[in-house]
Amino acid sequence: MRHFISYLLFLIVVVLSSCELETSSHGKLYGMWHMERIDSLTAGSQKNLKEARLFWSFQNKLLELDDKDGMLRSVLLRFEEVDKHLIVYDPYLYNREEGDEPLSDVSALLPFGVGALRDTFAIEKLSGSRLVLKRDNVRLHFKGF
Repeated sequence: MRHFISYLLFLIVVVLSSCELETSSHGKLYGMWHMERIDSLTAGSQKNLKEARLFWSFQNKLLELDDKDGMLRSVLLRFEEVDKHLIVYDPYLYNREEGDEPLSDVSALLPFGVGALRDTFAIEKLSGSRLVLKRDNVRLHFKGF
């Protein structure tokens, strides 16, 4: 009986550890990042966002763009990290009560530094505390949480 219980516990651990959840996390990119600055590379200007509470949160295949001050609507996107590039796509306005709404207009993404419904960023820096992304003529600076 004791061997049966040990075997059963072992089997449960193996089955649970083999599951991949949509929200499981791993890697340096995963977690919550506070957007601190947007650099315009063509104009040579910077927009300081340290006082704003704009966050990018990564979990497995989902990215949430969130304004903790509640001034902007939250957006969910899918993302892929490929060869030092971050690809974001398939955006939805976050609305759990009535169902998330597919986005067809880029305007909800612009304040978060995303310029298209499908956008690609070069990952210039990625450490436990700093993330720097670059696309076209914009560079985004984040601090990790």
